[in-house]
Amino acid sequence: MKRLPKLLAGAFTTVLFLSSCAAGDVGKDQQDAGKDGQIVVTAVWGGAEQKAFENLLRAFTAKTGVDVRYEPQRSDYATVLRTRIAGGNAPDVAVIPGIGYLRGLVRDGLAKPLKNYGVERAAIEGNYPPGILDVGTVDSELYAVMLKLNSKATVWYKPESFRADGFQPPRTFADLVSVTKAYKAKGKIPWAVGAKDGWTLTDWFEMVYLRQAGPGKYDDLFSGKLPWTDPSVSRAIDTVKQIINEEHVAGGINGALGTGFVDAMGQTFGGKPAAEMFYEGGFVGPLVLEQVNPQLSVGKGIDFFPFPGFDGGDATQIVVGGDLAAAFTDKPGVKEFLQFITSPESGDVVAKDGTFVTPLKTVDPGSYPSALTKKEAQQVASASAVRYDGSDLLPAGPDFGALLQTAIKGGNPPLAQFQEQVADAWNDERG
Repeated sequence: MKRLPKLLAGAFTTVLFLSSCAAGDVGKDQQDAGKDGQIVVTAVWGGAEQKAFENLLRAFTAKTGVDVRYEPQRSDYATVLRTRIAGGNAPDVAVIPGIGYLRGLVRDGLAKPLKNYGVERAAIEGNYPPGILDVGTVDSELYAVMLKLNSKATVWYKPESFRADGFQPPRTFADLVSVTKAYKAKGKIPWAVGAKDGWTLTDWFEMVYLRQAGPGKYDDLFSGKLPWTDPSVSRAIDTVKQIINEEHVAGGINGALGTGFVDAMGQTFGGKPAAEMFYEGGFVGPLVLEQVNPQLSVGKGIDFFPFPGFDGGDATQIVVGGDLAAAFTDKPGVKEFLQFITSPESGDVVAKDGTFVTPLKTVDPGSYPSALTKKEAQQVASASAVRYDGSDLLPAGPDFGALLQTAIKGGNPPLAQFQEQVADAWNDERG
């Protein structure tokens, strides 16, 4: 959840502009419960995402007859939502602003298990890639389900540039390093990195760590069971630094640390590009084509290849980011809504709209209207393991991004100190 506000805080605020709600202007009514026979759903989404979600709500109403009012809350979302829930004026369903936030609601007895609404994990598990339902699970109970996601296993490049230089999309990380060095040898800058935004570095680490250490260690590291002083952590950091170093990134390390995510996209795909490749999630393609350089053609000026694996390792394990929904009332219609959004029919509606990727693997990727979204959806559906963005799994407090910013500067990252901070944060959260 946290990725979206950061992403859209600057140049892309237009994506979250104020637009009409499904049942008209919410205004002063935003803090009121829905009328009889109507359920209220709230989220941070605006713009194209709001329109896509309202399309899904209309499909739900057409199927069930249940009226839905969508209430977008574009500022102070986490605070406003918590105040409403604690004050007895909770929305019926809400998108959750973070996994730690969900854990807090559960421990305070404010979130309701989905089985209360007839949504049993065993009954819907086959609709999702392995690991997706774990994201909304707290203390072995399913409390929230993912509505939308983006793969973080997407490396963005320029196919025409690859073809001109005789490169093929790398299949292994060693191949990726080789392409990086080959670009450098040709006098080209291989990578743009928006390291000013520390979350871009955490995404690099998470993909490398999942592929190197495996899903089990990934789960243990981001749940507090495995210390950050474990050798697997420093190994993954060193692997990331094979790419992100003085020789390989636009502006060198100081330049990368002074460049944000949006500007790094422009360094790669803008009108005067300075670099050849860029790593981030599946949301990059639409943003580049809509905001950075609409003149680019998919398959020529922009495309992605799957984040490469390591020799002998599974190359279909992926990290995702996404938004989850939880329920807070027993109003009639909530049960039907939760059952609908976990159904293949819901996934088909999302896919045909094409604004974002559904986590439901039951959808035919060919249903998506965009070639890039089709590829991303196929990657998610065929994943052998899906893990949620690790930095969003950590408790509040420790700054994982800052740790990695220190690491790419060339010094030894203070892993022992970070471990102490993480351990204290887990203790504070768990009480």
